[in-house]
Amino acid sequence: MITIIALILVTVGALNWLSVGIFNFNFVNWIFTPNAYVGARVLYAIVGIAGVWLIAYLIYNKFSPKRIHAVEDMAHHKRHEDSNNR
Repeated sequence: MITIIALILVTVGALNWLSVGIFNFNFVNWIFTPNAYVGARVLYAIVGIAGVWLIAYLIYNKFSPKRIHAVEDMAHHKRHEDSNNR
């Protein structure tokens, strides 16, 4: 569940940067008026933490033992199914 929330936050952050790059419009600064500078910084920090979480998630899943041996396990499972179907 936390990974889905992190993915949503990072996607929203990426869309904000897209709007800054294309239209020079920052949604976060628009939502948080200049008086609420702390709120914008907190939101940027939360999006950054979500990005770090997703990087760690991707690294862990890419190098996890289940992932590394997934192709070999699938081939073994297929051979086992083929021998049972004969």
